[in-house]
Amino acid sequence: MLRFGLPILLILFTTSSASAQTPDEAAQRCTRRISNVLGVGYRASLISLMGGTPQSKVRSWLESRDAIATFGGFINSRFNPQPGANLAEEGIPSAVRFIMSNKKPWKQLFTGRFTINHTNNIIMEDAAAPALGYFGSRGWQYRYLGNAPDGLLLSAAYRTMQNTIGLKLVPSAANGEGDATATGRERPECRGCHFDSPYGLDLVARLLPRKVGVGGAAKPQLVAVTPQTLFNGLQVRDHEHLLEVLTSSEAFRFRTCRLAFEFVYGRPESACEAPMFDRCMEAFSRTGMVQDALASYLEDPQYCEAVP
Repeated sequence: MLRFGLPILLILFTTSSASAQTPDEAAQRCTRRISNVLGVGYRASLISLMGGTPQSKVRSWLESRDAIATFGGFINSRFNPQPGANLAEEGIPSAVRFIMSNKKPWKQLFTGRFTINHTNNIIMEDAAAPALGYFGSRGWQYRYLGNAPDGLLLSAAYRTMQNTIGLKLVPSAANGEGDATATGRERPECRGCHFDSPYGLDLVARLLPRKVGVGGAAKPQLVAVTPQTLFNGLQVRDHEHLLEVLTSSEAFRFRTCRLAFEFVYGRPESACEAPMFDRCMEAFSRTGMVQDALASYLEDPQYCEAVP
């Protein structure tokens, strides 16, 4: 009898403890959870409630410098596999801050016309700049010059799609020769990702700048490009058109809501959470603002009810 009775007693105890929580205690726990996620001060967040509920303050907290910096650091960690070698290679947090602080659509992180000063990462709007977002920055292009002997920026091509639509590719272990030349990339075990896929890395790289020089003298250089057939038959004209296509896709919206979920919950979403994911997709599709994607999770009543 004890074997069956003990779990029942534990369940009753847990339910009783949760139900004994006062409204003030519930508000404090919810505030602590949200403030921890956003990186804003817990005590300052409590003071700012002023009789309201924590979730009614989500929008204003998302505008805070601390919350934007926290989200920018998270995005930087998901867009780059390792820290940059210098300040110039760490422009993404500044770009996120620029987009969110100025309440610009999230896609402009990737397609905005702005320049990033490579010595201090200060961002300036520039109507004459190409619509490449942070992908057009000197630091980012140097960071992903890669090592292809023919100068194609294959690393940059992959990072462009990984950042925007969440593409994941794994180098083939079968290419034991490690041949990075165009001939090596044509090998059967490699050409699937480099040429035959709707997201062919070589085809995307042909739309990007080209690496010239070797060693410390290597640098990215603009070259004439020809349209490439990508994404199941679409003719992509150039670098700007590539980014516009990627950030106008359903995959881009899905990627954004997936990042927002991971930021808010600290883990990937599961299939049973499809309804809240769908609400994020609806909110983000409607406005294009990453703040709305984040708020769709943080403002969900279940978010604070799930606090253990």
